[in-house]
This record gives sequence, structure tokens and C-alpha cells, in this order.
Amino acid sequence: MTKVQLELFRTKEQEERLAYKLESHKEQQLQREKDFNTIQGEFDRAGMIENLHYKVEGKPVWSSEPREFDISSYNEPRVTETIDVEFFGATIKVKYDKYYSHDKEINHVVGNVSYEKKSNYKNGSYTDTILFGNSSLVGSYRNVKASTLKEKIENTVKSAKNQKESDSAQMKAINKKMKELQTKYPNADLSYDTWRGTSITVNFNSGSYIKLEKYYDGSWNERSSYDANFRKLSIEEKMDMFNKQKSKKSK
Repeated sequence: MTKVQLELFRTKEQEERLAYKLESHKEQQLQREKDFNTIQGEFDRAGMIENLHYKVEGKPVWSSEPREFDISSYNEPRVTETIDVEFFGATIKVKYDKYYSHDKEINHVVGNVSYEKKSNYKNGSYTDTILFGNSSLVGSYRNVKASTLKEKIENTVKSAKNQKESDSAQMKAINKKMKELQTKYPNADLSYDTWRGTSITVNFNSGSYIKLEKYYDGSWNERSSYDANFRKLSIEEKMDMFNKQKSKKSK
């Protein structure tokens, strides 16, 4: 598509489009400044601390930068005009922690935050409440007060730390047990699983295996097992073997 750079000559329609876009840009930047001041003010009143609960990206100052505006209509060659316009340079984002078990690391998340002003009528007058949203942090699409958001952020830090410490203790127990088993059964193949609970599978060369599960008291117990040689026995051999087993004591 043809691109034309205008400096002096514009049609009336192009002038109107440019004026509209300049006004829209101004309104967007004024709203950006208002959003910044509103969010930071509410955060500070709730006791939230910069670089701990939230992060300021950029600087809260105005600066002039060139920006290209497309002022052509849909049915004509693309026509642009580059003009120096004012930008507000800062945004606020929330900071919280998230633990990822697959790589055993705590991720320090910096996320967007939205807000809404909610008016409540009580005792003959309206009061405004500012509510904030971040679905990943809050756990829903519900907007909450700044004090609740602060609590959510602090809870993620504690939770991520606890999860990491728990996984570290889990892996320490697994490594200790696997070392013990590998010493006792050097020819066996060992594997572990932490997806649902904590388990170790010991695979023997015969094809037999046993799966051990770690209980909450720290002990390791059998979850399941497979005897490859038993499967090879005939029906008569299995019954003969059962017949030779000691009888159960009567209660």
C-alpha cells in the first residue's frame, strides 16, 4: 500500500481526522495519569509498599515524543503525519509470588491491575469505593479492596515459600530412600513420582516391581507390586503354593 508523509498539505477531512486522533491521544494520556494517581493513592492508603507489593514501571512525568498518525480514509492511499505529542510515562503493576513445582522455583510475577469505582448509597449520601482486579492473584474475576489485594499478595509470598520448602523436604526424603534401595538392590532400576503423593518404583531385571509410597508419618509402605514369576506359574502350581502357606490364625 502506498504511504504518503504529509507536512504542509492536508485535505479538510484529513485535518479533522488528525484533530480527532490528537484529542483522543490527549484523553488517553490524561486517563493514564489519573489511573496511576488513583491506584497509587489507594495502594499507599492500604499500607502497600512500592517494590514490595507493587512496582512502578516508567517515570510518573510527562514527556514529548514523535508519533505517527494515520489520517487516510479506508478508500485512499495511506497518509500519515508525524507530530510531537505528550505522553505520561508511568504505570503501576502488582507484585506477587508463584511457585512452579515442575522446575522447583519461585517466580516473582509482575502483573497488570485494573480498578473500578463503586458507589454505595447509605444514610442519604453516596460513598465511593475503589476496587481492584487481577484474576491470577485474586483467584477470581471479582474485584477487591486494596487491603484485600495486599493480603492476597502477602499470602502468595508465604505460600510459595512453604511450597518450595515442602518440595525440598520431599526430594530430600526421596533421595535418601533411593540411595538406600540402590545400595541394597544395585541391579534394580529406580524411579520416583511426586504427581500424586510421593512414591518410588523399584523395577527388577526379572520384570517384577514394587511401588513404595511415603506416608505422612515418614514411613514407606507398599502401594502395589507385581511378581513376574508368579504370573508364569500354572494353575496347579499356584494352588500347590497356596496350599503350603501357613493357615491363618483363628480369631
